[in-house]
Amino acid sequence: MASCKNASKTDSKDLTTKKEVTALDKPNILFIYMDDMGYGDPQCYNPESLIPTPNIDKLAKQGMRFTDAHTAAPICGPSRYGLLTGRYPWRRGPNGHGNGGKFDDVGIESGRLTLASLLKKNGYNTAQLGKWGLSHNYSDAVKPGKKPGTKEAYDFPNKKLSGPQLFGFDYTWTDTHLYPKIGHDTIRGMDPISDSKLVFENSLPLNPSLEVENPYNLLPNSGNKVIEYMEVYVGKKENPKFNQDKSKPFFIYWDSVGPHAPYVPLEQFQGKSKVGRYGDYVYEIDYFIGKMLDKLEELKLADNTIVIFSSDNGPDKYTYERIKDFKHYSLGKWRGVKRDAWEGGNRTPFIVRWPGNVEANTVNNTTFCLTDMMATFAEIVGDTIPENVGEDSFSMLSLLKPTTNEFNRPPIIYHNTKRKMGIRADDWVYMDAPSGAVEEDPEWFKKERGVIPHNQEVELFNLSEDPQQTKNVAIEYPEKVKELKKTLDDMIEKGNSH
Repeated sequence: MASCKNASKTDSKDLTTKKEVTALDKPNILFIYMDDMGYGDPQCYNPESLIPTPNIDKLAKQGMRFTDAHTAAPICGPSRYGLLTGRYPWRRGPNGHGNGGKFDDVGIESGRLTLASLLKKNGYNTAQLGKWGLSHNYSDAVKPGKKPGTKEAYDFPNKKLSGPQLFGFDYTWTDTHLYPKIGHDTIRGMDPISDSKLVFENSLPLNPSLEVENPYNLLPNSGNKVIEYMEVYVGKKENPKFNQDKSKPFFIYWDSVGPHAPYVPLEQFQGKSKVGRYGDYVYEIDYFIGKMLDKLEELKLADNTIVIFSSDNGPDKYTYERIKDFKHYSLGKWRGVKRDAWEGGNRTPFIVRWPGNVEANTVNNTTFCLTDMMATFAEIVGDTIPENVGEDSFSMLSLLKPTTNEFNRPPIIYHNTKRKMGIRADDWVYMDAPSGAVEEDPEWFKKERGVIPHNQEVELFNLSEDPQQTKNVAIEYPEKVKELKKTLDDMIEKGNSH
């Protein structure tokens, strides 16, 4: 795994066209990105799942289902940074491992290339709908002499909120935490919502009075906006706010707010799963994915649209309660949850449907990271990326073509939210720490999985022999520990994976 022949890089600091690709050649892209959905939630990944996911399963039958895809981080903001920039989030700064108190180091740096700005440069309409999960810079919209933290402090609509439109998106419908907090809400039977939720359209609040949005509406409203965006694109409706050029293809990034807590399924979806409110919420998400897929077919867009489905990280810590209450394993067969550097924290569902290119109903077991989307999209549109961009991104386009399947990717670097680093090389996982956990798994779960306790300073697992990471074999393989430790340190020190 020492090299990659599909990196799609150039020595120039400027983007240069690698080959001529016309607008008609370029596919539309619908990127569906879940929030805290586990590998074991969709039934196409876990036949024992107690949550009906007919539309995700249909997508898998129509495309290629990957079994060894990994997010750039096991938590919300950093994983999005990695996806959008092709760069590991911990390279961003000392707080890049976690969300941080103010998302300090999970904002995208000014001027950095993103998936959206790459595609926009190559003639795409670009739209972000749903959760952003990165810095919004509320201070930019504060009135002179006012301190942030009250509704009266913000100068909307005279000032706009900095956010996704700075990074290549022509249109944004953003469900956001308002920081600093200006209020709370509580759902009966649920934990309090941690921050206020507001919706900003094209960087301005939909509700000028900054009233907290009804959390039950966040998912359906953003999902229906995706539908509307497609309808406007083909001329069935009009909405000038979308800023569309209908002669160009589109990139829609739907970053769902769910199934992140609080679990707020609409009444029509309640009781439709066997996993309580969480399962019903996943079922609702699946319903809206189905609506999007049906709309692509209805509008005759499906044949020239790449649909990608994935998730930002593993399931939240409440997955252990769901195991006890419902016998449902959101983490699948893996060990670890959101925030952990074990497989359950960063191994994610990943499905690609691309008619005429990706063979239907296929399964691919190749290991890759979602940072690879930057180089992959560049190759799809016939562009290249500079050496100082997408430092951890490698084009996996060859995996999507039935005639070429070579992908020699370097090792993937893991980390947890406590800044403990690890590395995945072939079937080996090395953690440069006594444990990959942040959310320590319960004793009853360890007993159920047969986890063998240890007191070593590092961890080493072989996933081909021990996929559930139950036995630390660092003592048995000291040379492998030494080798992976050196590889990890070298990749960190040089600042890129190439």
